[in-house]
Amino acid sequence: MPEIFNPDTLRFFFGSLVNPDVAMETITHYEGISSLSQELEDSITANRPHLGLQLVGYHNVDTGVTIVAMMRDPEALSGISFFAESSHRVFGGSTLTCIPLVFCSSVYQPTGNYLVYRHTYKRPAFDENEVRQIMASGSPEEQLRIFFLTKSRNGYESIPGMSYVGITKRSWQERYGEHVEKAKEASSTRFHEAMRKMQGQRVIQVHDVSAFGITEAEAKAYESELISKSTLWPLGLNMKA
Repeated sequence: MPEIFNPDTLRFFFGSLVNPDVAMETITHYEGISSLSQELEDSITANRPHLGLQLVGYHNVDTGVTIVAMMRDPEALSGISFFAESSHRVFGGSTLTCIPLVFCSSVYQPTGNYLVYRHTYKRPAFDENEVRQIMASGSPEEQLRIFFLTKSRNGYESIPGMSYVGITKRSWQERYGEHVEKAKEASSTRFHEAMRKMQGQRVIQVHDVSAFGITEAEAKAYESELISKSTLWPLGLNMKA
């Protein structure tokens, strides 16, 4: 069976949150595993998204508890997402990192060293009373379903005007760390103001990588396109395209 994931890329995107061996072991339960590498390679060649397969993870920073599961969603972009939460993280709280599966695969060949990222604040789209009821008295299957709903993109809706797009040739975490420091220093940019405003709110911050392994010129062009369409103030938190 071909190696599905590039371990170095997984570590680049997720740091210590994702164990490459655990990710590989989890995805081996996919019934189409034998053809997955070819499917991903075909999607790259045809410049079309690969759909239907989700590797969903959860990590509690305070306790060290980690859970990883594979889920099927025929209409969703195939990807890896990891929900991390802690009661002690500065400008952290609950975060969800989402990476297209193809970017993490061994068949993806970068042509440059830039990536385009998006940070978005989202609020729960589920009923917390219903969640508590199911977790208390639902079947094991219902409890697992509702647990991962609260730890995945499907359980949240974007807050209008609360999204920011940028580029970097480093990891998105390193660039985000710089934003955190600026926000702590009372920077007056819209994004840094939003980071301070969202502290203590019932929200999560979703970190998406929209493009990876592209040239600087391609990254700047795509960043400008995304900002112009969706995040240029007042639509979002970018102050210029």
